[in-house]
Amino acid sequence: MTRLPFSQTWTLLNVVIALWILLSLTDAKAAVLLPAVSVTGNVVTLGDLFDDAGEASNVVIATAPRPGTPTAISVSRISQVARRNGIAWRNTQNLTRVVVSRIGIRLAPEVTRTALAAAIAEEAPSIAAKGTIEIVITAGSNKLMVAEDEMPTLLVEQIRFDRRSGRFQAIVRVPADESTGTLHRLAGRAFPALDIPVLIRRMTPGEKITENDINWLRVPATRVSQNIIDNTKSLIGFTPRRSLRPGELIRANDVQPPRLVVKGDIVSITYVLANMNLAARGRALEDGALGETIKVLNQRSHRTIEVEVTGINEARIAPTRPVQLSALN
Repeated sequence: MTRLPFSQTWTLLNVVIALWILLSLTDAKAAVLLPAVSVTGNVVTLGDLFDDAGEASNVVIATAPRPGTPTAISVSRISQVARRNGIAWRNTQNLTRVVVSRIGIRLAPEVTRTALAAAIAEEAPSIAAKGTIEIVITAGSNKLMVAEDEMPTLLVEQIRFDRRSGRFQAIVRVPADESTGTLHRLAGRAFPALDIPVLIRRMTPGEKITENDINWLRVPATRVSQNIIDNTKSLIGFTPRRSLRPGELIRANDVQPPRLVVKGDIVSITYVLANMNLAARGRALEDGALGETIKVLNQRSHRTIEVEVTGINEARIAPTRPVQLSALN
């Protein structure tokens, strides 16, 4: 066996060490392909796909997908473009594709509901006549997104509405601009609804309802019968006849005007006729609200008369109501 001179052996060893160091450095600096990336612009570059693409970072490899609709780029395609632009890398992860998504802004639900409601109102005017059209989306809304530099708009391209079931299917474009918008399918149901005043806290008989006690609740029109109170004028200043829960639909007979006269109270009575103005006092025989007619027992004559409540423990005898003067004395 022939042995190399010591000098040649040392030289060969140095070459091996140098190659090992070179290969180690090359591996350390080699670009790494990412398995999934998110981009902000409308194109995908090598700088998006590799952790260090160097001077090739700005090389475009594909058009970016729409926000909310990820796509995939094959590794073979990426490899060809990368090697042509001087990126040395090895597929140590055995990747076959890279998933690319685009950062975007989710469309506000109110934008979608408003556009769909308008389209259904045009399709079925009889539904809109029954109240505000309420929209419940059951499929497709999670993909409605726009890019950061786009207007958050939506256009209803097509809609099919079943008047009997209230269900609809729609094709919408997001954003509304035809040149950049993407078509999406939505499904859901629509129904007429009414805004009804309800209490925000439990209230009991004797408490006076104020504006601060009222909130608005949107409910399906089918739940609102004719005796449900739908305005604040029939609530503010009134008092419950029974205990009322917050958020409960209130019927007309659930409230009453506040009691200005309570049974047993002493009531000041006035009677004005022509130039005659008489005054008397009596004990109320029943409760009375403003404008109601109640019976009062005159304290002096001990006769029962009917009076109209005009204020707190105050009443009058209307000029049109016949009364014997002896009843007041």
